Amino acid sequence: MAAYISPNDYRVTGEKAALYCGFGILAILIIILYLTKAVNFGGVALFLVSYTAILVWIQQGQLIGGAAKVSKKQFPEIYAIATEAATRLGMMQPEIFIRQDPTLNAFAMGFLGEKSVVLHSATVEAMEHNELEHIIGHEFSHIKCSHTNLIVLTSSSNCISVPIISQIMSFIFLFWSRKAEYTCDRGGLLASRDSRAAIAAMCKLAVGPTLFKQMDIEDFQNQQMAIDQTIFRKSAKILQITHTL
Repeated sequence: MAAYISPNDYRVTGEKAALYCGFGILAILIIILYLTKAVNFGGVALFLVSYTAILVWIQQGQLIGGAAKVSKKQFPEIYAIATEAATRLGMMQPEIFIRQDPTLNAFAMGFLGEKSVVLHSATVEAMEHNELEHIIGHEFSHIKCSHTNLIVLTSSSNCISVPIISQIMSFIFLFWSRKAEYTCDRGGLLASRDSRAAIAAMCKLAVGPTLFKQMDIEDFQNQQMAIDQTIFRKSAKILQITHTL
């Protein structure tokens, strides 16, 4: 095991502040609605968090039950990549499972217990060694930074949707959610130690492995820089959800 790395060593600036701000806004909203007796928002929010936690546990069991576990004997190359990523991030290696799915995606899940990372088969097939290591490092970082727990506490999960309440909760914690993704992008880079592979992985997730062959990575980087220089597009990018835990 490499030297311990704290999540705060690479956590993006403002992530914790965004989380605390979200909880503060939620508390104020609960107090206002309680005093006006408009609706028992606090009770509904508590129910939503509890129900989401239960559904996460159920979904985790279902996904793991229908997926193949990565081990030394099964998918040894992927296991070696995961071991290296965990070592570079200074953490215990979570269990990884591969499920057959034609969409490019990967996610970490779990609440107050065992955490797991699920890779879609299409993602594994589309990525080169360092690209896959970036993606695995990204998902490992969600676990290391306790995002999988927080996603349930903030009811930011897509497991359940309660009209109005879910939309309110998602909006309150949307800025934190984006910051969390940026933090894990850093974690992925720490794991792969290859900035070009990290960018290539994101490009493939954006357009797929076939169209990726027609992409120019430098032009893609310039596109992102141009977006960041435009206030309205930058705001839209911050408020956009591009990945779900």
